[in-house]
Amino acid sequence: MKTLMVATDLTSGFTTAYENTILLARSFASTVYLMHVVNPNEDSSYKDKKSIGQEFADESAVLNSIAAQFRDQDIETHALLLEGVIPIAILDEAERLQADLIILGGAGKGSATGILVDSISQAVIKQTQTPIMLFPASGLSE
Repeated sequence: MKTLMVATDLTSGFTTAYENTILLARSFASTVYLMHVVNPNEDSSYKDKKSIGQEFADESAVLNSIAAQFRDQDIETHALLLEGVIPIAILDEAERLQADLIILGGAGKGSATGILVDSISQAVIKQTQTPIMLFPASGLSE
């Protein structure tokens, strides 16, 4: 497993996936592609372009911070902030990178996001031939 692609929603529920990705990457000397997908149509009617741009910049900073934590552990890591329909972007990027494993994990923004993440995971599972590791959100009570 040389190429691990990790899709995250950047919430605190990502901890379990993060910890396990580190273990896998160390065990297999893998390269990690850490990705977050921004859906451009989500809430766009309620936000102006400036606030959307700021949100994009904030998410980029968080993603790069997480990638730096992987690099601090001597794991080759690339941060990818993509725009698009989330499951399609995950599938397309996994194919482009020829990922050996797709890692999904961690809804942490509440029950509505949990439902969304479940539907994203289901869409990815149904449409890929790449093996998937799916981690539940960590530290959340049902």
